[in-house]
Amino acid sequence: MHVISFFLNIMKYRGYIKNFEVHDPHRVGRIAIDLQGRVNDCRALTYRQDIKAKDIEKYKTLKLPTRQWGYVVISTPDGVLDYEEAIRRNVGRQVLGYFH
Repeated sequence: MHVISFFLNIMKYRGYIKNFEVHDPHRVGRIAIDLQGRVNDCRALTYRQDIKAKDIEKYKTLKLPTRQWGYVVISTPDGVLDYEEAIRRNVGRQVLGYFH
């Protein structure tokens, strides 16, 4: 549930959703999301694909439809980051998913 919350925080920070609320996080739980109307596609990868910092830009180009919008979310040693922050910090590890 924590990884999903980090993913949704990035979506909120980037303006793709208004807000979200986690109900009963200690059990199965559910999440209520207030959509902004900007999300065309949101994918979480069930297999965590390893990625190096130098390959993030290439991966982003393959998965996102344009350079102008969308984000790849990556789990790094510095926490869960979007691709821009991961490139800026020069870290990589596992791709969690992407949205646009």
